[in-house]
Amino acid sequence: MAEAAVTFLLENLRSIVQDSVDKLTKGDEVVKWIEYELETLIPQLDRFAAATDINDKLPGTIRDIIRKAEDLAGTHTKLKIRRGAATFKKAIYQINLFTTTFKLHDARVEISNCRSQLLEKSKTSQSEKLTFPSYLRLLASYFLIFPLNERVPARRLIVLWVAEGLVHPKKHDDKSAEQIARGYLNELIRLGVLYKYDRGKLSINSYIRYGLLEEARNDELLEARRRNGGIRRLVDHIGSSYVDAGDSFINLQRKSTSSMSDYRNVISFLSFNTQEGSKPGEDIGDFLQKCISAGCFLSLRVLDLECVFRPKLPDTLGRLIAMKYLGLRWTYLEQLPNSVEKLFNLQVLDVKHTYISVLPRSIWRMQFLTHLYLSEAYRTRFPHPPSQVTLTALQTLWGAFVDEDTPIRGGLDTLFNLRKLGLSCRSTASKSEEAAVTMVGKLKAIDKWISKLEFLESLRLKARDEDNKAVDLHLTSLKENRRLSKVYLLGKLESIVLCRLPASLTNVTLSGSNLQLDPLEFLGRLPNLTILRLLGHSVGSSQMYCSKRAFPHLKLLWIWKLEKLKDFQVEEGSLRCLEELEIRDCQNLEALPRPLLHMPTLKIKLTDMPQKIEKEARSVNPNVKIIEQKLAVFDEDNSQVCIPFHF
Repeated sequence: MAEAAVTFLLENLRSIVQDSVDKLTKGDEVVKWIEYELETLIPQLDRFAAATDINDKLPGTIRDIIRKAEDLAGTHTKLKIRRGAATFKKAIYQINLFTTTFKLHDARVEISNCRSQLLEKSKTSQSEKLTFPSYLRLLASYFLIFPLNERVPARRLIVLWVAEGLVHPKKHDDKSAEQIARGYLNELIRLGVLYKYDRGKLSINSYIRYGLLEEARNDELLEARRRNGGIRRLVDHIGSSYVDAGDSFINLQRKSTSSMSDYRNVISFLSFNTQEGSKPGEDIGDFLQKCISAGCFLSLRVLDLECVFRPKLPDTLGRLIAMKYLGLRWTYLEQLPNSVEKLFNLQVLDVKHTYISVLPRSIWRMQFLTHLYLSEAYRTRFPHPPSQVTLTALQTLWGAFVDEDTPIRGGLDTLFNLRKLGLSCRSTASKSEEAAVTMVGKLKAIDKWISKLEFLESLRLKARDEDNKAVDLHLTSLKENRRLSKVYLLGKLESIVLCRLPASLTNVTLSGSNLQLDPLEFLGRLPNLTILRLLGHSVGSSQMYCSKRAFPHLKLLWIWKLEKLKDFQVEEGSLRCLEELEIRDCQNLEALPRPLLHMPTLKIKLTDMPQKIEKEARSVNPNVKIIEQKLAVFDEDNSQVCIPFHF
């Protein structure tokens, strides 16, 4: 796609020219931009030079600019270190800076001319048109809101689509809007429009992005203004990594050319200001306060401030009663404004990775709340419920903290529609028999509650004492949870629980379980299991054995820090679909299973293992990967950080 390639180059060069006057006195910013951005252009120029009308001297010109930029970087460093020194010629530095900037301008003009020529040619060509369906193009175009090359969590993208009303359930279809959105997402991945990475993150094909940009300028998604002059979607941006989408893209740190009346019909406001310090948060707060006070944002559905450091949310936030999504993840916010209790139409509240310790009591009356992400690390607690609880639409409760005072009976156990549940249980009282008895009662109540969650698909349950040691989960069975697919259990388990797992499980992680019987005998019978992680102190047995027909579909197996494991045997024909095996810090293991070492396509990784094991493995299979570095202790808590089980 030659046109898209040239557009890619043009958009990357746009900002340095547009802001050159402001940046000429800020050498650091110019140098960083040139070094980071332009180096990514060289391979693109080389690759598409033959397919376009780009001057063949242009790549060399830009390389020369990069070299000059590096020289400027060194000179500017001297300026800061030896300010006022006679050997430093500041005037010469400024001249060089001007020269480099205007060379960039010339390069930008040349690329712009090439692009214009290609646009003319493409008017009669059908080869450059996007071929995937129009309903998917609108969803893919949402990526134009995000910074260039941004990897967006699938979780975030889906809730944004739904909150903005871009996905509509069909009549006589029992699928929810989110299920439909996930189906669309998978279709975009299959078509190669989106790329999928680890931890559920996505990016868009860069050439398709710029093809979509041409369409989106006239599409409703990035239409800067309605007919009545109002902006619909507003994005606060910093730096040069954004495409030009007109007045809908603003920078709160600069004077905006728009008036307050332009913001009356805004339905979504996203900020990608990830700068450090208090200034971004203060700017956000001032802007929100001014808009709300002026009667704007009253139709706002989405307020997404993910990664903005401690935004100052105004008390008037409660006036935005149309809001469906409030995203505050990674903001380290310390408290929610009291007025948040008035947001009764809220569907998604994300306060993961914040310092919010207690939710407002009104949370129990949010009858439309569907997803609630809490800060497990900071122990976000549920308050005691009022007499009337209407929090019955909740499908995701992730990261909730449970201690002696958490309301389980008559509180959390009234939530029957959960699909995803993540709880961290720990005593916060002093070491006493009374506190221990209370926590046991809470864990037994949780077990009874979980057994009634017929729609549950993902479960993460942790139980630790005040010394951070794994304690008994008091889990008796998960057999009734017939839709359960993913389970992560940190805490001691009775081996009988492994006989009471549903056949629907595809992903199992155990940590601190202290199982006294070989877990593979039971887990190997699960017909759909594809991922199994046995982490720190999960197995107390000295032997593990895989029978011939065990684990018919298992693809990934982790065995971490099983201190008592000595004998690990695998029958021929077992684990026939295994793609990745990682064994870490099992110091007493005497040998690796020979059948696994002879599997030609199996990726084997050994970390912190005895040299005898490593040497033997390498002699049989030279492709075994040995991690030489000594790693930190992988106890129950540390091991969970390393697994990609996030929402």
